[in-house]
Parts: sequence; structure tokens; C-alpha cells
Amino acid sequence: MEKSIFQLPRQVWKAANFYKKSQFWNADELHRYQKEKLRRLLIHCGTNVPYYKKLFAGIGFQPETFNDLAELSQIPTLDKETVRKNPEEFLATNARKFGITWDSTSGSSGKPLHFVLSDAVQANKIAALLRCYGWAGYRLGMKTFSVQSYYFPDADFKFNRLYNILRFDSNRLSRTSALAVTKAYNRFRPGFVMGFPFDILMIARFATEAGIPIHSPRAILTYGETLSSPKLEQLQQLFRCPVFNFFSLHESSAMIGQCEKGNLHLIDDFAYHELSGDGKNKKLVGTSYYNYSMPLLRYEIGDDILPAAEVICSCGRPFPVIKQIQGKACDYLQTPDGRIMGAVMSHAIDQAKGVICSQIIQEATDQILVNVVGDESYNNDSQTALEKGLRKRVGNDMKIRFQRVTQLEKRPGGKTPFILSHLGNDYE
Repeated sequence: MEKSIFQLPRQVWKAANFYKKSQFWNADELHRYQKEKLRRLLIHCGTNVPYYKKLFAGIGFQPETFNDLAELSQIPTLDKETVRKNPEEFLATNARKFGITWDSTSGSSGKPLHFVLSDAVQANKIAALLRCYGWAGYRLGMKTFSVQSYYFPDADFKFNRLYNILRFDSNRLSRTSALAVTKAYNRFRPGFVMGFPFDILMIARFATEAGIPIHSPRAILTYGETLSSPKLEQLQQLFRCPVFNFFSLHESSAMIGQCEKGNLHLIDDFAYHELSGDGKNKKLVGTSYYNYSMPLLRYEIGDDILPAAEVICSCGRPFPVIKQIQGKACDYLQTPDGRIMGAVMSHAIDQAKGVICSQIIQEATDQILVNVVGDESYNNDSQTALEKGLRKRVGNDMKIRFQRVTQLEKRPGGKTPFILSHLGNDYE
């Protein structure tokens, strides 16, 4: 049966009403909800998902007897490479009952992944996201300046009257486009600014260098890459407003939002979060309660979390507090036509078959090297798909060469950025 165009809005509205209430549960209520959602999900996985049917049998795990959150640790964590190699093993045999929407991501390290989302997880993600935005004062329909990868073919920015949003295409970011959109932004006078910290900050820097004043919004909402302390301070200084940080991922296995008191919270009524490891930084592991079409249990997100000392936030919500998200961080590219591109480049490799991970290294203004770690299915068609995705962003004047490697290039400090500039265009 074909889905009604009203089905998703209805699901979002229902979920939004739930999230309005659940954010003020006490700790015991949240704990009971987590346990029940996980129990149902585990039973579903053991019955309908091939990978977990075999796994549970092999380790002797009985989902029907699940009665304590600590028991989840009996299940091994799941890495992206396992899903990438065997996506059909994670697809529930009754997935159509829950809805099938294919999506893809390259995450924070240039590792492409294709997966399925259910209708329910998409609706809950939108509702939980809007609740997090609401902590910053945002409501649908408010004047907003959005900086994202819109792929406008004929304009740097456009105004969407229906949603009251001035939209700037990150793929077209240059000094000229930044100055033009700043003038439109100042006329529009939005209450909120949303987007990658790099893109927002570079627009403001170009405007400031040109002596153009910048309207101060009510708040800035950032996502998509690490919001370091220097970036945060610069954004606050240039825009003269508070900055709220937000984290989620396409796989919908985790969500982090910043409340009005300034604390970052693990959104534990949307997904179950675990922090693993013995060092100062912890690895984020997440389990979505709602993706019955393709469940990913104890999924390794790939981002580091700096935990906070155990605190009860004065906002009154029961969600755990963390100190910092240390996710996507990279240098930025320059193109021959004067554009600059940061983390927006990460989706350039989503459609390439056989790519385990990749890295873009800029060797000259008109030349990039793409390091590729591939499996046995990587071939000439894979490289063609890679180049097509890159050309969509960098244009045809950039020289692109590819190199098969066994590991990616690291910085002196040991980090492996997705974009590494040899031109000095670092962005920490």
C-alpha cells in the first residue's frame, strides 16, 4: 500500500507530544522506558533479523529474559565495517511492515555506508531534534538562516517563503558569495542561524574583513563537525549571541543536544547511549529504539566523548551530561574558482562501491589526491563513482588523482582527518 503524504507528519506530531512529556521524567521513569524499548527491540532482532538470530544463538543470549540494562553488554559492539560488508544480514525479514527508506553516510572518517531507516525512526528523529532546537528557543516558522549542502544549480542562496528560511548552499561558499548572502542576511534579520560551524564562521569572517556589520540573532545552532573552544568563542564574538551544539547521525543511533543551561545531554529517550573505554576520552556506542527495519545494536558511532563529572543539570531533565563531543574535524579545500569547502565534502564518497575509507589531500589549489582503502569489490567503476561525487562539489577545473593505500595519512599528533591540506588551510 502506498504511504499517505500525511503519514510522516502525523507520526512526527505524535512523537513530538511524547517528547514534550518524556524530557521531564524522573530517572526511574526513563530507566523503565529504556528497558522496555530495548527488550522489545531485542526480541524483534532475535526473531526477524538474520545477523542477530545467528549471533544470539552463538553467544547464548535470550532476549525474552532481558530484564536489566547491564545485560545489553553481553552483545558485542557493532562496527561500521561489519554492516558495510553485510547490509542484507541486518535487514529485518519483515522490514516492509515498518517502512524502508535507503540512506547513506560517510560519517566522521570518510567511511561510506548504506543502510535502511524505518518510518518510526525518521519521525522520532525529527521530533527529538526539534525538541533540542526548542531548548535554544527555536520554533518552526521562526526566521532562520540555514547553511547546508543544498546543491542550488543557479544561485548561492534562496529564500524559502513557506518555512521562512534563508538558505545558503555550502557548496558555493566563497568570499563573493559570503558577502552577498551577508547583505541578504542583514535585511532578513533572522532569529536563528543553523549549520556547520566552519561555514557559518567563514561567512562571518569574510563579512568582518569587508567591514560589513553582522546582525545578531537570538542563537546559533551548530552540527555536523566538532565545535572546538576556539570556534565557539569566535562565533560568539562575531554574532554576539549564544551558540548551541547538536549531534546526531544518519544511522539515527545516537543524539546529543545542548540545553538552555549550556550542558550537553545524551538524549536517552531517543536512543540508548553507552560510553566505552578506559581512557580520558570515551567511545560513543548507540542503539536506536525505533529502527525495526534495520536494527543496529550497540553501534560504534566513531566519535569520542569527553565525559563530565556526574552532575544533575538544573534544567530538570534526566538525561546524562557530557563535557564535549570530539567528532568530525578536518582541514578545508580551496577550489580554482575561489570556493572553500570543509566538512560538506564528506558525502562525496557515499556512492562508491568497495570503499572502506578514504581521504582527500590538497596538494595545490588546482590538485587533490584521494587516498582510498578499498576491499576486493573496489574497481574502475568505484573510482568513476568517486570522481563523479567529487566533481559535483569541486567542479571540473580541479585535477584529481587516486591512490590505493593500506592506511590513510595522519597528522603528527596521530589524528586522521578526512581532508588534509598541504596548503596550510587547517581548521582546528
